[in-house]
Amino acid sequence: MSQAAKRSFALSFYTLLSRILGLFRDHFMAVSFGTGMVASAFSVAYRLPNMFRNLLAEGTLSQSFMPLYSQFGKEGEEAARRMSGAVLSFLFVVLAALVALVFTFSPWALPIIVGGSLEYSGLVIEFTYILFFLIVTSSLSSIYMAISNVKNRFFVPSLSPIILNLSYLTIFLGVFPFVDWDMVTKARVLCFGIVSGGVIQLIVQARYVSGNGEGPIFSWNYKHPAISKIFRLMLPAAIGGGFYQLGLLVDIFWANWVQNNHPGLGAVVSLDYSQRLVQLPTGIIGVALATTTLPALLGALRENRQSEVPGEMLGVLGFASFLTAPAALGIGILASPILDSIYYGGKWDHIATQTAALPLIFYSVAVPFYSMNKVLISTFYAFQDTTTPLLVQAFTFCLNVILNYLLVPYLEHSAIALSSAVSTLVTWSVLSSSVKKHSIHFPWRGFVGTVLRLLGPLFLMGGFLVVFRFLVHPTALSFFEDKGFSYANSSRICLILAILPAATIFFGSSLLFGLEEIRLITGKIFRKR
Repeated sequence: MSQAAKRSFALSFYTLLSRILGLFRDHFMAVSFGTGMVASAFSVAYRLPNMFRNLLAEGTLSQSFMPLYSQFGKEGEEAARRMSGAVLSFLFVVLAALVALVFTFSPWALPIIVGGSLEYSGLVIEFTYILFFLIVTSSLSSIYMAISNVKNRFFVPSLSPIILNLSYLTIFLGVFPFVDWDMVTKARVLCFGIVSGGVIQLIVQARYVSGNGEGPIFSWNYKHPAISKIFRLMLPAAIGGGFYQLGLLVDIFWANWVQNNHPGLGAVVSLDYSQRLVQLPTGIIGVALATTTLPALLGALRENRQSEVPGEMLGVLGFASFLTAPAALGIGILASPILDSIYYGGKWDHIATQTAALPLIFYSVAVPFYSMNKVLISTFYAFQDTTTPLLVQAFTFCLNVILNYLLVPYLEHSAIALSSAVSTLVTWSVLSSSVKKHSIHFPWRGFVGTVLRLLGPLFLMGGFLVVFRFLVHPTALSFFEDKGFSYANSSRICLILAILPAATIFFGSSLLFGLEEIRLITGKIFRKR
C-alpha cells in the first residue's frame, strides 16, 4: 500500500468528522428552510462563492502553489517564506478586485441567471453580497494549508471545514431557538455567521503555520518569479476548472428554469441536498487521497523515483475504489431512506424526499469516478501539467451542456444529476488514458484486478440491501411508527439496521477474498504496522 494511501486513511478520519457535522448542518438547514424561495435563494447565493472557492482554494491555486513552494524550499526556509509572502500579498489584491467586480455586476447578471420573481432575485443578490467574502478567507487559507501539506502535516488543515460547519451549528443551536425571526432574517444572520467562520478558518491556519516557523514574509513584490510561474501554471488549470464551474452555472440556470416552470418542485434545493450527500464519500475519500497524493508524487519526482509513480497511483486508486464503490451502491439503493433519515421534519416533507431521490441515485453513480478524478488531476499537477486537465474539462463541459439540453425536457431536474454523472465518468476514462504522455503507464492490469476482486463483496452487500430496501424496510418502518417513534426517527433506526449489516457483509467478505485494502484498515485499527 502506498504511503499516500496510508496517510489519507488518517486524514479521512478528520474529514469524516467534518462531513458528519455537515450532515447535522444540512438537517437543520432542511428543517429550518425546506425547499421554498428563501432556501433556493440561499442555495444559489452560496453556490456562487463556492464555485470560485472550488476553483481557487480547493483546486488549482493550492495545487499550483505546492510544487513551487517545494522547489523554493530547496533553497532554504527563508526563500520559501519570502515566496509564500509575495504570493499571499498579490493574491489578496486580486481577490479584493474580484469581490469589487462581483458587487458591481451582480445586480445585472444574477437576475438573468436565476430568473423568477423580483423578490427571489433580490434575495439571491443580497445573500451573495454577504457570502462572497468567503472567497477571500478560503483562498488565503488554502495557501497556509498548502504549506502545511507540503510538510506532510495534515491535521490542522483538515480542521478548516470543521470550523465552517461549527459556525453553521452555532447559529442553528445558539441563536435560532431563542428568536422569533422570519425566514429571510434567519437566512441573513446565517450568512454573516458563515463568513465569521471563514475568518476564524484563516486565523487558525495562519497561526499554525507561523507557530511552526514557516510564516510568510510579506512583501509587495509582484515581480517575484513564483507569482508569474504560479499564474502560468494556474491559467490552463483555472480555465479547465472554469469549465467545470461554468458547468455548475449552467446547472443552476437549468435548475432555476425547471423550478420557475414547476414552482412547487423545489428543484434547486433538491439538487443541492442530493449533491451534498454524495459529497460525504467523495469528500472523505477523494479529497483526502488527492491531498496526500500530490506531496507523495512530488517527493518521488524530486528524488528521481519516477518508476514508483504507477505504484503510488495504483495504491491510491485501489483504495479509492474500495471505499467509494460500496458507498455509491448503498446511496443508490437506499436513496429515499437516507433522505428521510437526514432531512425529514419541519419544512421537509415526503414530497421533498421524492423530488430529491432520483437526482441522488444519479449522482451516486459518479462517486467512485469523482474521487479517482481528484487523484488523477493531482498526478498531472505533480508533473506541472495543467493543460491536459484543461482540455479534458473543456470537452466534458460541452458534453454536460448537450446532455442537459437533451434530457431536461424529459427528466426535469434529475437530468442535471444524470448529465453530471455521465460527464464525470467520461472525464475519468480520458484522464486515465492520458497519463502516458508523461512516460507513465496507467496500471490497468492491477487496477482491473482490484475492481474484479471488489465485485464479490459488492454483489453480496448489494443483494442484502435490495432485499432490505424492498422487503424489510416498509414493514420495519411501520413497526417502529406503531411503537410511538416519529417517522424521522423510525427512518433513522431502519437506516442503521440496513447499514450495519451491509458494512459487516462488505468488510467481512473483503477479508475472505483477501483484499489488500481491508488489511490496511484492520492494521490501522489494531495498531499493526
